[in-house]
Amino acid sequence: MAVFYILLLVPIAIQIFSFREHQLDSKKKNGIALAVFFISLTLLVMLRHESVGNDTRNYIYYFEQYSNMAWNEIIKSSVEPGFGYFNKIVSLISKKPQFFLAVSGFVTSIMIYPTYKRLCVDSTLTIALFCTMSTFVMMFSGIRQMLAIGMGFVAYEFTRRKKLIPFILLTLLATTFHTSAFMILLMYPIYHAKITKKWLYAVVPLMTIIFIFNRTIFLFLTSIMERYTKFESSVQSTGAYTMIVLFVIFAIFAFLIPNETLLDSETIGLRNFLLLSVVLQLFAPIHFTAMRMNYYYIIFIPLLLPKIISYRSMRWNKVAIFGRHVMVVFFSAYFIINAYFSKTSLNVFPYHFFWESVL
Repeated sequence: MAVFYILLLVPIAIQIFSFREHQLDSKKKNGIALAVFFISLTLLVMLRHESVGNDTRNYIYYFEQYSNMAWNEIIKSSVEPGFGYFNKIVSLISKKPQFFLAVSGFVTSIMIYPTYKRLCVDSTLTIALFCTMSTFVMMFSGIRQMLAIGMGFVAYEFTRRKKLIPFILLTLLATTFHTSAFMILLMYPIYHAKITKKWLYAVVPLMTIIFIFNRTIFLFLTSIMERYTKFESSVQSTGAYTMIVLFVIFAIFAFLIPNETLLDSETIGLRNFLLLSVVLQLFAPIHFTAMRMNYYYIIFIPLLLPKIISYRSMRWNKVAIFGRHVMVVFFSAYFIINAYFSKTSLNVFPYHFFWESVL
């Protein structure tokens, strides 16, 4: 577990402490801490043993299959040919499975990091939150979807700059890696919606109705999806109620704490993503797929909450600062404990490097 503790605690220490006689300015320390975290995370993803992650061995199998296919066979063999062609291109350089894992991890990180670097205002809180989001363990297991999520970050940059055509084209490309990437299409209209506190009078009752009738709504929507995908419209009990409560608390915090007159359009857009995450999470207790569709948006939460705190109103100043400290301590402790005791987090814990002998 030591590597995960180092991954979390070293970047946090960099932001909190200065190693020079004259302290670095907070923005520079923040950037250094975030860079150290992402470099370390990327290396861990690249150098992991094939036993780390539920699906890693399956992806190695697919890599070996795709690498031996002809180009025209790939499109016939999969409804997500983009991932097949990605495998094929990587195999032209090397057919070693570890090389494939390394390239996949690097490409994913290189698509996510620029947005994190640009928007991160508090690396300590961002890192603590990032490590406890479900997308963290997905980076070690769900190669296909993480590549699609990475493309979602690039699509986000097109979204905020109102580049609709590149946004649509990139989203379509992402769906050739993972069908669930069609969820990225919601990003453009949701981001540009001007949702303020007044909207909550309509949003809250609507969310309540969705939660009450989530089974009926879910079965209706998935029956439509069945016509175009391999998705089966069935209800499963996942028991994922804790995350609903957590996301609702995040949403309350995001609307209560800031001075609305100070919020920039990007922070409002990211807050809109959080509301969408709450809605999507309302379906999570009845199907795991709903949780996976939410990955495209919950990965923005570690960027949103620090920005909300930076725009705090005088009225809620002490609450915001106290809440920030509580979140850092709670989520850091949760990650440390989970990394030590968890047996269900997609087999990411314990971590092993590829050169280790694992039974």
